[in-house]
Amino acid sequence: MKRKLAIGVVVSGLFLFLAMRGIDWTDFAAAFKQANYLYLIPAVVFTMLGHYSRAHRWGHMIHPIQRVRIGPLWSATAVAFMVNNLFPARVGEFVRAYAIGKSENISKSASFATIVYERIVDVFVLIFLLWYCLVAIDGPEWISRSAFALIVFNVVLLTVLVMMVRYRGGFNVTLRFFTRHLPERISQRIEWWADAFVDGLGVVTNMRALTPIVIYSIGVWGCAVLGAYYCVLALGMDLPVQASLFLIAVISLGSMIPSAPAFLGTMQYACVIGLSVYGVDKSHALAYSTVYHGTQFFPITAAGLYYAWASHIRLRDISAGNQEAR
Repeated sequence: MKRKLAIGVVVSGLFLFLAMRGIDWTDFAAAFKQANYLYLIPAVVFTMLGHYSRAHRWGHMIHPIQRVRIGPLWSATAVAFMVNNLFPARVGEFVRAYAIGKSENISKSASFATIVYERIVDVFVLIFLLWYCLVAIDGPEWISRSAFALIVFNVVLLTVLVMMVRYRGGFNVTLRFFTRHLPERISQRIEWWADAFVDGLGVVTNMRALTPIVIYSIGVWGCAVLGAYYCVLALGMDLPVQASLFLIAVISLGSMIPSAPAFLGTMQYACVIGLSVYGVDKSHALAYSTVYHGTQFFPITAAGLYYAWASHIRLRDISAGNQEAR
């Protein structure tokens, strides 16, 4: 954990340096003075609605394992985002599996499999957003290269996951072949984890669940775009909604890079890069990143802290959830 934190801090420091290099600090300060902060109210509302839509979507993904009420799903989702904002190494996803497993008596490995599936769905949506942006605007070449790499990665990963479900017996035989030389205790643990993981992947082949997943995915990403757009309005930038869509795509790409907690540095640089396509200077883009980052950090972190307290989740539980899911 300490090693990952150190790496994340170095990476974040590098991207912060790149984002802040050449900034006119007078213009940076002026951007805050001229801002209309009333627009941040709908920005926060849409951001939280996006998180709530994510919890609903997760419910449909986890349904093949067990029907779960929205309350525990929302609580676990809020706690997970809070953990990602305050702790390194993106352990929030492990904590989300731990929290729902603890409250609903679901295999934590199986619930974590649905979180993996959720991430695959999100990346496919991201690919679509990038494709649209590339068609609609004359974007930089690195975006198209990144989109192509993501397409290849996700097609391969989704194929592997579907094969794991459809040919479960063959998968188990292959797994035993690779674990046969390990100590029995370790090999049994790996096989148990893998078996529970495949149970959670049942949703991949459940076409009936696909429609609500698509609908809620539109809600998740639509709210994200609107949250970003209201921050654009708050800073007085004359940009189309399409700019916020492109910005969300670039920020999402940046969030995949290992960094310090709360995506510090990578988010700032992603905002600078994304807004530069629309001719926004670095000073105003950095000011935007500060405002936008605040709407992403404080509301969901506060909600997550509350639900962690209400659910009696402690720091030792977060560590335990991380280790158990791994």
